[in-house]
Amino acid sequence: MRVTVIGSINSDITIATDSLVKPNETIVGQSDYILSQGGKGANQAVAAAAAGATVAMVACVGDDSFGESAIADLKKSGVDCSHVRTIAGASTGMAAVLVDKAGNNMITVAPGANGRLGVDDIHAAEALIRASDIVLLQLEIPTAAVEAAMRVARAAGVRVILNPAPAPAGLPGWLDQVDILVPNQHEAAALGGAAAGSSAEAAAERLITAGVGTVVVTLGGDGCLLAQAGRQRHIAPYAVDVVDTTGAGDTFCGFLAAGLAAGEDIGDAVETANAAAAISVTRARARESVPGAADVAQFRAQHRRAADSLRKARA
Repeated sequence: MRVTVIGSINSDITIATDSLVKPNETIVGQSDYILSQGGKGANQAVAAAAAGATVAMVACVGDDSFGESAIADLKKSGVDCSHVRTIAGASTGMAAVLVDKAGNNMITVAPGANGRLGVDDIHAAEALIRASDIVLLQLEIPTAAVEAAMRVARAAGVRVILNPAPAPAGLPGWLDQVDILVPNQHEAAALGGAAAGSSAEAAAERLITAGVGTVVVTLGGDGCLLAQAGRQRHIAPYAVDVVDTTGAGDTFCGFLAAGLAAGEDIGDAVETANAAAAISVTRARARESVPGAADVAQFRAQHRRAADSLRKARA
C-alpha cells in the first residue's frame, strides 16, 4: 500500500471574500488572511496518508521558513520527505487563494522551487518509484520531470495516476503513459481540445481514444464520471453544505491513490474518493479539510442508512 507522490509544495495565503475579484477590480476581504500549507502534490500526499497509505513525496522547497514549515507539516502528517530537496537561494512555492461566500475559489500560484524539480530528482528517486504500488502526479512541476517519472513507473509495472492540473491545451503526446487520468470537467475539455461546456462524457471518450486507460472526471457538485473503453458510469454526489471547495480535488486524488494501492477495485476506490471529497468541502482550507479514513467510512455508512430508510419509506 505504497504511494509515491511527485509534485508541488506550496504555502497558501487565503482570503475570504463576498465575491471573486474581476479584472482591474480591488475588493476587501472579510477578515485577516490565513497562511497555511498547500500545493497540489503535498495536499494529495497528506490525503493519501490520511486514507491509510504509506506515502513518500518527491519535491523541492526553498531554503526559507516556508520550506521548513512545509516539510515539518508533511512529516507530522506521516509523509516520508527523504526525497524532498531543499534548494539554496530559492523560494518555496506560494499560492494566493480567494474564496467567496459560496465556497468557490480563484487561485494563482508562484512556482518557486517547484519549477526546479528535474529529471535528476526523478533518477535519484528511482528505487522509491519502482517499489511503489501507485505513483501520483500533477502538473504544477516541470513536464520533463512528470514524463521521466511516468517512464520509470511504467517500466517497473507501477500504475500512474495523473491529475492534469493546470491542464495543458490540447492532447499531450505522453497521455498514453497514464493509467488513470483525473481531470475536472474544464481540464478534461482542455486536454481533449473540446469547446468549453462540452460534456464530460464526450471529453472522457476522446481521452480514452488518445490512449488513457481510465478517466475519472470530477464534476464538483454533480459527483464524478468513471470512464473506461466501452463503458461509462456516473457516481452521484452527496448533498452537503459547502464551505470551501479548495483542495477537494486533491482529497479525491489522494484517497483514490490510497484505495488502489490497497488493492481496491477502481469503482470502489472512486466511490470512497467521492465521499472523502464531499466531506472536505464542508470544511475550510485545503489541508485542514482532509478527512481521515474512519471519517469517510462513517460518512458513507450514514448515507447508506439514510438511503435505505428513504427507499423503505417509498415502498
